[in-house]
Amino acid sequence: MTYYTDEQIKKARSIDLLTYLQTYEPTELVHIRGNTYCTREHDSLKISNGKWMWWSRGFGGNSALDYLIKVKGMSFMDAMKILTKDESDLHNSDAGICRKHNHDAERKMLLPEKSELSAKVMWYLAGRGIDIDIVKEFWTARTAPHFCDKVH
Repeated sequence: MTYYTDEQIKKARSIDLLTYLQTYEPTELVHIRGNTYCTREHDSLKISNGKWMWWSRGFGGNSALDYLIKVKGMSFMDAMKILTKDESDLHNSDAGICRKHNHDAERKMLLPEKSELSAKVMWYLAGRGIDIDIVKEFWTARTAPHFCDKVH
């Protein structure tokens, strides 16, 4: 079992979340304005002035160690292992901390194939008070989803 000295723990607690994310998870960091940031994964988690607060959950902290334990759900020992590794070890680890996201990838919405039930769906929507001309317009433009052959 690994043991950490008081000095190692003190050093780990001194690493603020902004510095940690800038160094080890830069794609997770989103600049809001001034010195305020949030994360891509949790937009209600705000980072400012060396502290962080996860507003939707009602708790916060001062350090990256607090973040790894409270938000990422890591044990104290696992969080310490990450924070005490040197940078080259961290980027090669299997801890999954350094993720690369391709946020700029073009995404295209794919619709299912048109079903034989399309006419039934159109009449159902018209029966719910949607003008039949509007339903037909969306249907012919293929912007409305076409349902599968199963009726529930």
